[in-house]
Amino acid sequence: MNKWPPITIIIVTLNSSRTFEKCLRYIKDQTYPKISEALIVDGGSTDDTLEIAKKSGLPVRIINGGYKYNQEARRAVGIGKAKSEICVFIDTDNFIEDKKWLERMVEPLLIEKSVVASQTLRYSVPKNASMLNRYFGLLGASDPIAYYLGKADRLSFAFDHWNLLGKIVSENKKYYIIDFQPNNYPTVGCNGVIFRRSILLKSNWKNPESYMHTDVFVDIGRLGYNRFAIVKNEIFHNTSDNIVNFLKKRRNYMLVHHKHLGGIRRYKVFNSNRFEDLLKLLLFIVLSLTLIQPILFSIKGYLKKKDVAWFLHPLLCFGIMVVYSQAILVSSLKMKK
Repeated sequence: MNKWPPITIIIVTLNSSRTFEKCLRYIKDQTYPKISEALIVDGGSTDDTLEIAKKSGLPVRIINGGYKYNQEARRAVGIGKAKSEICVFIDTDNFIEDKKWLERMVEPLLIEKSVVASQTLRYSVPKNASMLNRYFGLLGASDPIAYYLGKADRLSFAFDHWNLLGKIVSENKKYYIIDFQPNNYPTVGCNGVIFRRSILLKSNWKNPESYMHTDVFVDIGRLGYNRFAIVKNEIFHNTSDNIVNFLKKRRNYMLVHHKHLGGIRRYKVFNSNRFEDLLKLLLFIVLSLTLIQPILFSIKGYLKKKDVAWFLHPLLCFGIMVVYSQAILVSSLKMKK
């Protein structure tokens, strides 16, 4: 017990009661002995989110994070207010079923002093989850375009070994040690990531509004802090239970991203000035229109891990292509006006 450092779990909230109680219950069941605080960074909830937190049995500290419509900014506020050097981002729609999850995630940071953060190898695929959420877990991304751009941060169940971005420095039974290239990062930074607070504070975000979870890890990567532990465990991400709502959500995100965030982001998951990204995007569009490759990928995945949710892949590829294209077109027309 003495070897474990105190940790702060940072959770950003806003009317999160739908999943929050379950999220906190899993955290409460963790065997980790030194959770110094569960820091709830709230954006002004009007439901019973804060009451759920107070009744959780965890060492809760609630702060008014402000930035009601900017969850990323509230992450920055949480980092600034955290008491511990080792911090954990767990979102309200993340469920950690492994009771030793925190121990397994913190351990690499104790052993490997050059590691700045650790995250899970995969998203989990509980049998009782919705078909759509199982699909995202199987794919290893909450958006198929991230997978085709090669920027997914979790391994798909279609593969057995790490084949995503980064150089494998070493591997053991518990985790990989990965060095990421500062200008070519996966979408790391949320949904169960553990990090050294003092290192992340070296990022060059000027104020909370310029915080974006992947950007800050790229910032410190450019300073030489680019080594991650990819722990061979899982976290469940309740991305969305409804395809229509998911596509609407992604369309709205792209409208905001394309119009407002593109200019302030320091790292772009899709960089229009990068030939490789343009080529991969074009390939994604062709594959989504023809459907053949997405269907073959679904079959391959099903043979590796039998779950009919794989066969949502062609539909989601086509749907994302349509809503993103529409959002970019609408945003571009508005900008011309």
